[in-house]
Amino acid sequence: MLKRTIIHSALVKDGLVIKLDDQASAEQVRQAVLAALPPELRTEDLEVFDEADDDIETRQFADSEKLRRGQILHVGRCRQVETVIRYAGQVVQRRFVPATRIGRVRRWAIKHLHISAADANELVLQVAGTSIQPGRDQHVGSYVEPGTCIATFDLVRSYTINGDVSLLQGRDALEAHLETTPYFVGKVNGRWNLRGIHWPFALFDVFARDGRPYTLRLDCEGYPGIPTGAFWDVQHGRWLKPDRWPRAGARFGKALRTDWQGGTALYIPCDRRSIGGHEQWLQLHPAWAWDPSVGVARYLEVVWTLLNGDDYVAPAA
Repeated sequence: MLKRTIIHSALVKDGLVIKLDDQASAEQVRQAVLAALPPELRTEDLEVFDEADDDIETRQFADSEKLRRGQILHVGRCRQVETVIRYAGQVVQRRFVPATRIGRVRRWAIKHLHISAADANELVLQVAGTSIQPGRDQHVGSYVEPGTCIATFDLVRSYTINGDVSLLQGRDALEAHLETTPYFVGKVNGRWNLRGIHWPFALFDVFARDGRPYTLRLDCEGYPGIPTGAFWDVQHGRWLKPDRWPRAGARFGKALRTDWQGGTALYIPCDRRSIGGHEQWLQLHPAWAWDPSVGVARYLEVVWTLLNGDDYVAPAA
């Protein structure tokens, strides 16, 4: 069985997504990952690391017959990353496996620098000498200095105000939400994926229970205010025709009605054009109400639920 796998690397800025056989050996996984890299970057000294094995005290590097083939891997030349964290004249450092998430590195640094919870809430890691503040789910190995296995970070105040992403506006706020746990968990679990942003529109693929992707086109004007949108025909650049919409039974049928707003908005509480006149939904379906602190993941989660119920029906071929 094939599964989608995310590849992080210092070699590829935005990462890669590939499909791997669930029964592949460690060497087959390695070869598949190397094959996905641009030819000029493929060298025999590259190694593949499973994010599940991000503890340098327990990982066995030598003669590993199989990687655990988690959904997130890292490829690079460093078996260990000497990670240096600077804060208020203090410096701490430790070696991490390159597949270690930035969020874990940050937690370790805050603990060893004895930073209070109140102060820590406003701090993020920033790559030394740059304005790059990696998302918590990025890998430390993606930020090694060229030609070395060293990554240096400063603990600084986040670009957000008091850590509140909802205080950002427009595209900045949307992109910040794409780095948060609610969005990333759905992405890693294969529920949805960003197709592209053409501001103020954002396209997301949401996957139904049969694995079929449905593309959502969301108008995010005024974000983190409530977006609005519906299913989009990417091939023809238009709203998806009614006969190509997914269907649902009595439980979710009305939410997928094609006659509402001419098929340009979903009939759900977290849609801007649908909540007006339906304020009672906020009491009847509070879990589906828009939450600016959660952001776009709320809309995507609702749509994913619609597409994964027992009564979901794909459109006729």
